[in-house]
Amino acid sequence: MRPTWQGNLKLALVLVPVKAYPAARVRTVSMNQLHEECGSRVRYQKMCPVCDRVLERKEIVRGYQHSKDQYVLIDAGDLKKLRLPSLRTLDIVQFVDETEIDPLHYHGSYYLAPGGPVATGPFHTLLRAMRMAKRVAIAQVALGGKEKIVAIRPGDGVLVMSFLHYADEVRQISEIDDLPEETEADSAESAMASRLLEHYTKPLDLAAFEDKYRRGLLEIIEAKSRGQEVVTPPQVEPRRVINLVDALKSSLARIEAESAAEPSRKTG
Repeated sequence: MRPTWQGNLKLALVLVPVKAYPAARVRTVSMNQLHEECGSRVRYQKMCPVCDRVLERKEIVRGYQHSKDQYVLIDAGDLKKLRLPSLRTLDIVQFVDETEIDPLHYHGSYYLAPGGPVATGPFHTLLRAMRMAKRVAIAQVALGGKEKIVAIRPGDGVLVMSFLHYADEVRQISEIDDLPEETEADSAESAMASRLLEHYTKPLDLAAFEDKYRRGLLEIIEAKSRGQEVVTPPQVEPRRVINLVDALKSSLARIEAESAAEPSRKTG
């Protein structure tokens, strides 16, 4: 795996060279758009509506619209004038308890590893100090044409850097139209709901989950590539339960019945 960013992790006067590696990947089934009549792949061309012709890549520049149909052109020279320290430095500005960060702000993560043999000692010293203090570092870094705020927490031999949304990027709940007010909870319903939650509470194991849609789609693609007819069983719609009390009672009764049958299955 190749690093996507190289720079320095800075804490006060301590400067540690680091490399950033993507911590996750989005796995999808890629599709192309084809012309149904001949099966050719559809091409997308960038047209100028005034000149009425297809443009080459070198003819296209970037511009910021500051008013209707008025643009300020931005070129590579302008971008070089941005001498932000965060272009090559992750400057730690403070440490916080991880519980202070609302998960709503997290998006996208990277692994930070030492940037070379010389950086290994200082890197692991900082890693161990953060692990012992149980603290998360807050820093800023310029990536993808934007200065981003990040949370850096200790991982297994690496630091884990996660991007955080700025406060003004997270929508307020008050923006939801016609949001009903929270109703008064019924004690009996709450007790049954708590029992149901307790039954389903267990340690998280993400390895137990899979993208069934992606797997099924790949199976269909494989079958069709072999000329096989794809046959799927009819989908059974779940029975809708309108009454919450009835739904809770039925759920708990099913759980109790399964629990009672569990010992007999083990001995049988």
